[in-house]
Amino acid sequence: MSAYTTILYEIQGTVCSITLNRPDKYNAINREMATELLDAFRKVRDEAGVAVVVLTGAGKAFCTGGDLTIFPSLAEHGNSLNWLSHSGLDVIRAMHGCEKVIIGKITGHCLAGGLEIALCCDLLYASESAKFGVTEINMGILPGWGGTAQLPRSMPVFRARELIYSGRKDYMARDMYDMGFLTRVFKDDEFEQKFREIVANISSKKPTALRMGKEVMAKSLECGGLETALALERDAIQWLIYSPEIQAILEALKKQQG
Repeated sequence: MSAYTTILYEIQGTVCSITLNRPDKYNAINREMATELLDAFRKVRDEAGVAVVVLTGAGKAFCTGGDLTIFPSLAEHGNSLNWLSHSGLDVIRAMHGCEKVIIGKITGHCLAGGLEIALCCDLLYASESAKFGVTEINMGILPGWGGTAQLPRSMPVFRARELIYSGRKDYMARDMYDMGFLTRVFKDDEFEQKFREIVANISSKKPTALRMGKEVMAKSLECGGLETALALERDAIQWLIYSPEIQAILEALKKQQG
């Protein structure tokens, strides 16, 4: 897919920015956006020069979840229900399978499926005025894009329960930081500058080390034992030390010292 209509895809240096671009709909996800997001995250995996992916939303929201205008057709068209249950999960799986470090940039509202997509980011930064919520229960349903699986892994389970059971959409960024959902929160007038500095710092690191770090930490969380996790770390370090990239750095250091 060479051109997108509901998202923006831009590469500058080692950073790929993916922007949800339906600002008039508060970046609610329709079928087209789900398809384009899936394609974008599959595409960026093959961008050899990219180390970091920034995911953000245009306008006044990060993302407010699925586009509710499709809901009246759910009872009439099986395809709509199929999209709701499968296409969103395809995006979630593509994000989890992305080897690049994904950094979420949250301003405005981050609700329902939008919050579930944010959960797939490796790092999450928010402006102080951003608002969050898991609102599906207000319609008599539950999060369907991994929220019930991912939230309890991202914070104490009793806090995840409150988010899901309450249906509130007015949790402030500081509340979410205290719950363990966000990496950091910045004042609105400082947010853009602070975020640029963070991205510049992380994207300056060797892509191979970032990729291996992401992979090892993910596997360590799932392996269930300290010794297995330590073995994964040791294997990764050994692989990195003998990689051509690191060998070139070591050779350069030897020449400087000589």
